[in-house]
Amino acid sequence: MLSYSIFDNGFSFNRENTFLNHFLVYLLMGISSMPILFGNEFLIVAFVLTLIIFIGKQKKIDRTVISYSLVFLALFGLHVIAYDQFIFTVMIAYFVRIYYAFFTVKIVGKNIDRYVINQVYFFSIISLIITGIIYASPGIVDYIYADITPMFDKITLFQPNRQHFVIYTMEIGWQVEVPRNSGPFWEPGGFAVFLFIALTFNIVRNKKFWNTKNVIFLITLLTTQSTTAYLALFLFLILYVLIRYRSVYAYLSLPVFIMLFLSLYTKLEFMEEKINKMYSDTQKADKEKVYSRMMSGQVNIESFKSSPIFGIGRFFYMDDEENTGNNGTTLLLAEFGLVGFLYYFVMMYSSYKTYCVSRGSSKYYPIAVIVGIIVLGYSQGLFQKPFFIGLTFMFLVKFDALYYTEKKLVVKSSTLAKKSLAYPN
Repeated sequence: MLSYSIFDNGFSFNRENTFLNHFLVYLLMGISSMPILFGNEFLIVAFVLTLIIFIGKQKKIDRTVISYSLVFLALFGLHVIAYDQFIFTVMIAYFVRIYYAFFTVKIVGKNIDRYVINQVYFFSIISLIITGIIYASPGIVDYIYADITPMFDKITLFQPNRQHFVIYTMEIGWQVEVPRNSGPFWEPGGFAVFLFIALTFNIVRNKKFWNTKNVIFLITLLTTQSTTAYLALFLFLILYVLIRYRSVYAYLSLPVFIMLFLSLYTKLEFMEEKINKMYSDTQKADKEKVYSRMMSGQVNIESFKSSPIFGIGRFFYMDDEENTGNNGTTLLLAEFGLVGFLYYFVMMYSSYKTYCVSRGSSKYYPIAVIVGIIVLGYSQGLFQKPFFIGLTFMFLVKFDALYYTEKKLVVKSSTLAKKSLAYPN
C-alpha cells in the first residue's frame, strides 16, 4: 500500500508493509488471547522481534512510554517497600508487555485500527461458518475432539484446557444444544471483547454505525452468548446515541433500550441462569474453587480495600481456591490501586481521544468506548495483556492532521492533471 504526501509540488512515496503489519497485529492479539500463542516463550520472541524491527525502522522511544513506565515502576517500588516482597521475573514480564505493545503500535502506525478491524472481520466470517456447521450437525463435535484438536494440542506450548484448531476454539456453551462462538480466542467472552473493539474502531473510521462489517460484528457478538458483552454493548449504545444525536429524542429512547435489555435478560435463559449461578457461588462461605467473575471480583475488592491508593502489587501469592484473574477490572484495582487504575484509563482515554479527533469523530465518543471496555474487563483478565496495554499507546502514533488533507490534495492534484491532459494549452 502506498501513502502519499505533497511537499514542494512533488510526491513522496512511503511503502506500508501490509503483510508485516497484519502479522504483528495478529501476534499482538494472539499473545493476548489465543490459545495457540499462549506462553512466555511467544511473548519473549515477539518482544525481541518487534525490538529489532523498531530499531531497524529507526523509530524513537516516545516520552509517553517513558512516563508510563516510570509510573508503574514507582508503584512496584512502593509495593516492595510496603510488603517486603519482590519477584524479579514478575516485574520484568510486566515491562516486557508494556514495551512489546508500544513497539508494535509504533511500527504498525496510523492504520492499526484498520488491521484490527479487518482481522476480526475475517475471524468473524470463519467463526460464523464453523458455529453454523456445529449447530446444524452437532455430531461433528465428537469428530473434532477426537481427530482434529489433538493434533494442535501437540503444538500448543501452554495447555489452557481449551481444545482448538488455531482458527477456532471449541466451546459447547452454557447450554450444550446451543454452541457458543469463541472464534480463535480463549473463550466466547474473549472473542466478544475483540468484536467490541473492532466495532468501535469501525464506527469511527466510517463515521456511521450501520455498514456490512458492523452488522457482521454484531451478529457474531450475539453468537458468543456473553452476558457481560451484551451489557457492555447495551451501555455503549446508550452513550453512543446520547453523544451522537444529543437531542430530546435520544433521551426519550433510553426507556426503550432499558426495556429491550431487560426483556432479553429474562427471555434468554443462559443470561439469567448464568448470573444467578454466579451470585449463588459468591454466597458460599468456603469458596471451594469457585472461579466465577463475581467471586474473583469479591476477592479483589477485599484486597483493594486493604490498600486503596497504591494497591497490593503483583508479588503476592493467592491460593488456587481464591482465583482472582477472571475479573480484570477489579484485579487492576487490587494490584495498582486507584493511582494505577486511574492512570491506566486516563492514558487509554487520551489515546482514544487523539484517535477520534484525528478521524473527525466526537471527542466524547471515547467515554462510551472506555465504559464498555471497563465492563468487559469485569469478566476477562484483560488489562495485563499486551493488546490492551497497547490501547493506551495505540493512537499516540502520528495521526497527523494532514492525513485527510493530503488525500484531498492528491485527489485535487490528480483532477488537475486529468484536466490538463484533456485540455492542453
